[in-house]
Amino acid sequence: MHDPLPVTTTTAPVSSTSTAAELLSAFRTVVKRLERTPIPVDPGKQAAWAQAHPAPRHLAALMQVVADEGMSVSTLAARLGVSLATASQVVTDLEASGLVERVEDPSDRRRTLVRVADTHRKLADTLLDTRLRPVQRALDRMRPAEQRAFVRGLELVAEELGNPSDV
Repeated sequence: MHDPLPVTTTTAPVSSTSTAAELLSAFRTVVKRLERTPIPVDPGKQAAWAQAHPAPRHLAALMQVVADEGMSVSTLAARLGVSLATASQVVTDLEASGLVERVEDPSDRRRTLVRVADTHRKLADTLLDTRLRPVQRALDRMRPAEQRAFVRGLELVAEELGNPSDV
């Protein structure tokens, strides 16, 4: 069971604009920390990584594959919120760069699964250690309802940032 989170009480009401500013500040801090800790690549594979020059969409897909190895392209598409065709193209790009490979599903030979290529297993472990596990530790400090609310809140912020303002 999680300990209750400390409750902060103030006498002045907090405006939603103030909360939004705090959230943007937290985003900025997260982005800066991610930028200061680039993805460490094995020295022997730096040339291949530089040549692959993965775009953000490739990194997002790679993170999903690392987190849940052996997923179908349709599952990847659903998790990324993109079409099956887009997810398939991203996997093709990652496969061409040697980062992932498609393998036959042992339980259903008609299905193809995506997994990290054996030659990049160390990179996958590094991604787990430097990106996914810190996020998981932060989520573990929240109650399940808080985790869902946090993720939902981020989804809503992303949605609003993608919509032009009515100003």
